[in-house]
Amino acid sequence: MTMPGSLLLIIALAGTPAPDTVRASSVKIHEVLGGPAGYIDLHNTSATTIDLGGWSVQSCSGGAMPAELASLPAGSEIAAGDHYLITGQSFGGTIQQLVVDTIVGDGELLLDRRGARVDSIGWAPSSPCRENQAAIACPGFAQARDAVSRDTDNNKADFTCVLPLD
Repeated sequence: MTMPGSLLLIIALAGTPAPDTVRASSVKIHEVLGGPAGYIDLHNTSATTIDLGGWSVQSCSGGAMPAELASLPAGSEIAAGDHYLITGQSFGGTIQQLVVDTIVGDGELLLDRRGARVDSIGWAPSSPCRENQAAIACPGFAQARDAVSRDTDNNKADFTCVLPLD
């Protein structure tokens, strides 16, 4: 292979992320509460609407492999600066964009439609969903980022315990 051909191959492969790679994204897992009355709040921190159709949320439950919790249907969108709420079937709030049986596991993983890791939170030290250090466990409370969904890729630094949504 010639030098220019090699360079083109390297450039082409560099643009293809590995499935486990964290992709830069404006969609963040903003807040999580586990259980049948729980929820996952996704936050679009950008100035444009983002199409979530084909994205998925996976739960980590102590095993090495996460399990699919929800697949976001075609037409799912999150407006600029807005939130998208995935809720358990017993969630008592009025806004529910996607309902699942229950929010399970010791962490949650957001994947884009290509299956690339976009964002995640894990609150068990062994959770494959965690970013760097695990978030502090918050029994009876939700775990949330600050108002702008600051993301340093360290769950312990990014999430705090808060009162759950109503």
